[in-house]
Amino acid sequence: MNKSLLAALAFGIGATASALASDLDIKPESVTALAFGDDRTLFVGDSDGGRVFAYRLPESEAAQGSAAFNMLGFGARVAERFGVLESELLYSDIAVHPRSGEAFVALSIIRGGAVEPAVLRIGTSGEINDVALEATGSTSVRLSATPGDGVTFWRDIPATTFTITDMDYASGSLYVSGLSNGEFASTLRRIPFPFTDGSSTSSIEIYHAVHNQIETRAPIRAMAVTSLGGEETVVAAYTCTPLVTIPTDQLVDGARVRGKTVAELGYGNTPLEVVRFDAMSMSGESEPFILVVNRERAADLIRLADLEKGHAEAGLGSPVQSVKAGVPTRSTPLAGVVQMADQDPQFLLALQRNLDTGSLDLVSFRKGAYLRLSNFVSEYNFADYEYVPEAAPIRQFQNMLKVDEGFPELVRDGEPGE
Repeated sequence: MNKSLLAALAFGIGATASALASDLDIKPESVTALAFGDDRTLFVGDSDGGRVFAYRLPESEAAQGSAAFNMLGFGARVAERFGVLESELLYSDIAVHPRSGEAFVALSIIRGGAVEPAVLRIGTSGEINDVALEATGSTSVRLSATPGDGVTFWRDIPATTFTITDMDYASGSLYVSGLSNGEFASTLRRIPFPFTDGSSTSSIEIYHAVHNQIETRAPIRAMAVTSLGGEETVVAAYTCTPLVTIPTDQLVDGARVRGKTVAELGYGNTPLEVVRFDAMSMSGESEPFILVVNRERAADLIRLADLEKGHAEAGLGSPVQSVKAGVPTRSTPLAGVVQMADQDPQFLLALQRNLDTGSLDLVSFRKGAYLRLSNFVSEYNFADYEYVPEAAPIRQFQNMLKVDEGFPELVRDGEPGE
């Protein structure tokens, strides 16, 4: 960061937030991030307005089992709904309602140079509804010491767009990552809910092994809060993809906290999501995982047990020359994914860019597969392909994926020789 930018940011960090009473007159200027507190509480992060809202949603019916989303051309439908081009829609986050299983999608609509925030609610059967934020009861907190309007990156990217980069809710607190206007600009806020004056703002620094330097400015880009060895911990990913763990008990107001770099996942990349979920392991038992969804690289699947081991060790403290280092990961073929969330025990939900048409789809990925068979044509697709007897488990698994993706007529029930 150059000296003029640093001077523009460096005004010091004050108190984190001030609580506001319920007030329908206060509306978000942007919808940057979404998170659920429970099935009645939707948190909306507003980077442009420097505020976090908590909306009280109406009661919802419980989902009847698990069903995959297969909304191909979702972006075109949304564009038609708002009367704009697909290129005039900017998507910022998705979340899944913990009771109904509906998808909530945050986006911005560009009309004649103005930007309108919106949140959509989508069911697995394909219906799209607006979430009328202006008519929904809410409380909010204003974030203090946010970046100023005059600070930009690459000439036209406002620093205010990084006021809130991600949010996660755990154990009665909302965690909000982003930038402040302080010299140590990378900031992690912990805000109790219901909103009170007991919030904290901590400045976060990390050792970036690929850069071989301590970094204090670049914000966390994606994170999830989980337990590592019985310790509540923020698992955070940064641009150029250092993966860092930060115990939440260190997030005291005004503290400068050094995160532990447990992995380097590849240069030249922006992490989009850190998703914590449970899935069936190769032994057939449920196992917790962390998935780091990347913009320029394949996603990284990490066993939580391996992450716990890395968190208990010293972490990376010297420069690395390899593409990857630290906690072991497994590469997964999640190309084109824009946003992702844990859907239910069976699926992950994603906004995925179709690499052939450019369209944006809202689709589910079965846990354990981390791919959609319909995204490509392989040897298995040919009509004269025969599964050998020992490949019966592969056939059964592919049959399940075909049903998931809406192609039940392509199920192969039996093969010669079985």
